[in-house]
Amino acid sequence: MSLTKHAFSTDGSIDEYVLTNKRGTRVFVTTWGARLTRFIVCDKHNKPRDVIAGFETFEKWQDSLLIDDPYFGATVGRVAGRIHPCDAVTIAGQSCTLPETQPNKVCLHGGCQGFDKKVFRATDVSADHGMPAVKMVYMSPDGEEGFPGEIELGITFSLSECDSLAITYSGLLTKGTESVLNPTNHTYWNLTGFEERTVLDHYCELSTELVMATEPTMPMVPTGQIKAVKGTALDFVSQPRKLGDCIGEFDRDTLRGYDHAYVTSPAPTDRMRKVASVWSEISGLRLTVETDQPLLILYTGNWISNKLVGKYGISYQSYAAVALETQRFVNAVNIPKYRNQVMLRPDDTFSHRVAYKLDLIEAGSK
Repeated sequence: MSLTKHAFSTDGSIDEYVLTNKRGTRVFVTTWGARLTRFIVCDKHNKPRDVIAGFETFEKWQDSLLIDDPYFGATVGRVAGRIHPCDAVTIAGQSCTLPETQPNKVCLHGGCQGFDKKVFRATDVSADHGMPAVKMVYMSPDGEEGFPGEIELGITFSLSECDSLAITYSGLLTKGTESVLNPTNHTYWNLTGFEERTVLDHYCELSTELVMATEPTMPMVPTGQIKAVKGTALDFVSQPRKLGDCIGEFDRDTLRGYDHAYVTSPAPTDRMRKVASVWSEISGLRLTVETDQPLLILYTGNWISNKLVGKYGISYQSYAAVALETQRFVNAVNIPKYRNQVMLRPDDTFSHRVAYKLDLIEAGSK
């Protein structure tokens, strides 16, 4: 096993770290946005496949942002998901105006220049974990993107011998009386290594049939109500099924597919739980997601531009890959009964754990 690094930008200002285990599985993460850029694992034929979306270099990533920004591989925050309305958010006893990054007073994924665009400081912490591990740290200043309070965010990426990538977040309020924090990882997965250009034939199984309800006029902004979805297009509990089986039921002008907040527990827990499995019969690879967080966002890449050309010359498109994002409740800062999930005060330590494990479906039941 090993942890190595090399330059990810031509000027050497951005590094890329490579975590390698004894099986030869490799995970790449950069200091720019604490982003996963490659996850290379062997399929059922012992063929290496890179199963996540991204671009080869920092410069190509910058070029891609001029076309579209799906947040490939990124750490997003301070607050993942949508905050609505964003023009009068009460934090630390004051009314805060956050950037309107989408129409109708919506702030998405932390604003115009969230954590996904910041440069993190990296430290090799492999010796502490007994496996390849790197810790990324970013100090978010008071007032950044309209959020009060100075926050220190630490993220540790570690790769086990069983091909499980653990991501552990820790957050401290280092200045101020109150702030808000709810980051996630926005990696997009295609378990065929994009041999199949979409994930519509990937099977999916979730641990819950509960989702955060939304208003018809704002289909991606939760209201705070929870609803059951058994027997609907959102039901992945009754039996596993393909992501594409019901994709045609979604409105083409709004959702286009899955972009739903599945409730896995009422609040963060003190133990890791399996919340999702996705697998491909083509590669035989299965992705299992475990977390201590109360929410899983299932997003099928409904709006990925077909003008994006990524690693290996692959042309991306809608449904090219699926994101499985674990986090606290969406829009919680504006929902009184869930607000404390995302509030950070001087004596608090924010914690969030998630593990993305790759294995073969032949190794056990689906």
